[in-house]
Amino acid sequence: MTRSISAPPSALLVGSVAIAAAGVAVNTGLNSPYRLVPALLLLSLGVAGVTDAAREYGVDRLRTAATRWWTVAFVAFLPYALAAAPESAAAAAAGDAFAGPIVGLALESIVGALVCCAIALTVLYGFARYGIHPGRPSPEERLLADDE
Repeated sequence: MTRSISAPPSALLVGSVAIAAAGVAVNTGLNSPYRLVPALLLLSLGVAGVTDAAREYGVDRLRTAATRWWTVAFVAFLPYALAAAPESAAAAAAGDAFAGPIVGLALESIVGALVCCAIALTVLYGFARYGIHPGRPSPEERLLADDE
């Protein structure tokens, strides 16, 4: 009996977000005119990995997953906001811990990747809510099947 080697789902999600974050970092960090294609490729691969992990989710689980992704994206945005644009002296003092070009690039990349993944799952939820779900019959096919 042969066993296929596969990574656990959480490792695939973390890897997909890391690939998407690398795409955001390439687009933000490089000043080359040729940065767009590799950035889009990496971002697309990362988002595709996240959506592939949610392929078999039902409508309720997609709604829960989209809510969680938006919550994680918001929480990850807070340190980036403190570092990028502090409003008060207290916020500036808290943001100093995240100051620096490398940390700023890392925070921006992670937040950008999480927002892109949250958008992708929200779109999947919207499609699933209205009956369009990958691998399942379309609403038109279901109506035609009911008539027969």
